[in-house]
Amino acid sequence: MCVFLFSFPQKSFGNERPTTLVSSYSPTTIVNLIYKNGRLSIKGLTGVGTIQIYSIIGNKVAVFNQVDLYDFQRDIALEPKTMFIVRIETAGEIKTYKLVTR
Repeated sequence: MCVFLFSFPQKSFGNERPTTLVSSYSPTTIVNLIYKNGRLSIKGLTGVGTIQIYSIIGNKVAVFNQVDLYDFQRDIALEPKTMFIVRIETAGEIKTYKLVTR
């Protein structure tokens, strides 16, 4: 992770200090979630993690505990034309994605 510090001078009134803005930049990983012919595929992740799938109203649809995320593929029946939330938890990181089935 890269951290950039920017200092913007302001007019000083007494003991006031200049404003410092902290901005962070980290390169993003492209993750592809594909649901086709009843099979969910996730590409772009590595390591071991837990995958949870929720309906848009928050009902848990499926859980895959401690699975290898590299080239993850599982057969799962998801309702067509519906949005789901996919939560992927790895060591120290949680990623959340939207998945819309066709």
